[in-house]
Amino acid sequence: MTSYPPRRAHCPLLCRLAILAAITPLHLGGQSTPTWSVDNHGRRAGDLTLAQRGDTAVARWLYTDRNRGGRVETRLVRALDGSLRSAEQRTIDAEGRAGTLVERLEVVGDSVRITGANGTTRAIARTPDLLLTLRTGTPLDAAELARTLLARPDGRGTLLSGASARAEVALTLTLDGVRGRPRARFVVVTVGTQPDPTGVWLDDRGALLATDVQWFITVREDVRPQLPVLRRAELAWRAARGEALAARVRSATSGTLVIANGDLFDADAGTLRPRQTMVIRGDRIVAVGDASTIAVPAGATVIDAAGKTVMPGMWDMHGHLQVASQSGLGVSQLANGITTSRDLASDLDVATSIRDREAAGRLAAPRAVLGGFIEGPLAWAGPSEAIVRDEAEARAWVARYDSLGYVQIKLYNVVHPDLVPVIAAEAKRRGMRLSGHIPRGMSVAAAVALGYDEIQHAAFLLSDFFPDSLYLPRMRAYSQVATAVAPTFDADGAGMTRLIATLRAHGTAVDGTFNLWIGGGGALVGAGGSPDLRRADSTYLRIIQRLYAAGVPLIAGTDNSSSSTFRRELEMYELAGLPRTKILQIATIDAARHMRQSEEYGSLAVGKVADLLIVDGRPTERIGDLAKLETVVRGGRLYQVRELRTALGSSGAAGAEGDDPAAHPHSGVEDP
Repeated sequence: MTSYPPRRAHCPLLCRLAILAAITPLHLGGQSTPTWSVDNHGRRAGDLTLAQRGDTAVARWLYTDRNRGGRVETRLVRALDGSLRSAEQRTIDAEGRAGTLVERLEVVGDSVRITGANGTTRAIARTPDLLLTLRTGTPLDAAELARTLLARPDGRGTLLSGASARAEVALTLTLDGVRGRPRARFVVVTVGTQPDPTGVWLDDRGALLATDVQWFITVREDVRPQLPVLRRAELAWRAARGEALAARVRSATSGTLVIANGDLFDADAGTLRPRQTMVIRGDRIVAVGDASTIAVPAGATVIDAAGKTVMPGMWDMHGHLQVASQSGLGVSQLANGITTSRDLASDLDVATSIRDREAAGRLAAPRAVLGGFIEGPLAWAGPSEAIVRDEAEARAWVARYDSLGYVQIKLYNVVHPDLVPVIAAEAKRRGMRLSGHIPRGMSVAAAVALGYDEIQHAAFLLSDFFPDSLYLPRMRAYSQVATAVAPTFDADGAGMTRLIATLRAHGTAVDGTFNLWIGGGGALVGAGGSPDLRRADSTYLRIIQRLYAAGVPLIAGTDNSSSSTFRRELEMYELAGLPRTKILQIATIDAARHMRQSEEYGSLAVGKVADLLIVDGRPTERIGDLAKLETVVRGGRLYQVRELRTALGSSGAAGAEGDDPAAHPHSGVEDP
């Protein structure tokens, strides 16, 4: 039996008051009152409340995020000395009642009993460094974890998952605009060896002020006007970390880089050319051809790629830039072979900063191509400041995106259909592409007729046939509808034939993000759960086959921020029977052509930007060989995948989630 330091049976009154002061806001008669709000880009999306009832603290975190959002209740019971006796997390149903159990912890003597959502229970021994915290919970649980770690001499502990955790105060500010001018401490918690710590703002007592920079930020009411101050400070701190990481993972070269003797995938022709040598000076390819004809410049850094495939860097055409895209997420994208990522929804300050600093060579991340997000004003509005209510606002947002160097406009779920022609005309006038979800009240055919160059998500090709089900008996997400009907949907029916003909006639591309649905992949983002995955998968695979056969352009994207499922997306095309060389073209030159950037990107030719991969395998024969990626060159900058993976804290597959899901709130999944 493990021995522990002697515990006092009772905590003095001042001790207990100090504990309660750190965790308990104002409450009246045991009833909670809103103390923190959830901010969605200046709009209130919900609340976090806390009520103390005797030895029990009940927190409720409810906010609207499109058709989902946080609906969490946690219940913590403490002993008189302040130590935790039990904790549980439950969902909150539509009527506001605590519902399904997510997790329960119970302290029983020298062990902790953990019950999961499936009802299974396990017990682990308590040790002095064990942290008794729920895996996810509410921001109050994140604050308590940070506070507990800071109270330890070394700032370290062990989570119930077995992962290590450490905390440190990264920033300290005085909030001049808040009563009493409290000090705000930005405390970062690093789990395992992941490069991106989570953060939380605490006051001097350790009470929660605000969560870190995300699409939805929970903030104490009196601190909400100070969010821009906290945001600027955190972004500057994370920018410095990202640039320091970039310097560590980049491999040194002489300035001239030679890739010798590799078998080069000619993306323009869709063929493999054996024993080619390429010379790169700065960020450009200056020579490429048969190895016997290309001279190696004196003093060049040479990589012998004999027996390996040299191919253009790939484009993830459906990504989402997050704060962590300048460090861990960007490194993960490079390690997955992505040298260009098209952003389709992110905060303007984050997106433009990452784009510009990566272009200057200060970040280890893919090149960013930006698409501007536009949404309507309803409660279901997505996470963006770009809300349009009338024609003037619509034109103004298109103009603003254009002025910032965005090349595309993406429309979202609740943009009013009457504004679509206005936005389309303004985007076309400025030479910008137009794409998006299908706004409620519109059909795919109507969106295409009004000027869509591209449809995001193949699931809209299914939900398009069930418009009433998007509203009745309650408003649902298109992805929920598609999941429900996919197993029985007739992908060869007359309706789908007409829809595909419309796409083909207009040259409208499909950014299908098939990785979200095929094989239950959507279960990760709330779009899966089909009762018959085999038949649902067959539907989506048949849609891929029909789109390709009809000549509808296919666009490959993940809808995540790490590109961890990009190879999976390409493998879906392989399962559908597309030629592997065509699949590689979709991931490279076709993407560059869609974005009108093929003169400089998408293939390996003299004068083009040096974005390339070295694969110890034959992806022209097996798409899965992309997992054997060894080397990435982005804009002439050299990265070894083993070094990138080491920086990610994993020697395994790039894009692995790491030690503990609580460490990764920035999933980046935007759409379902």
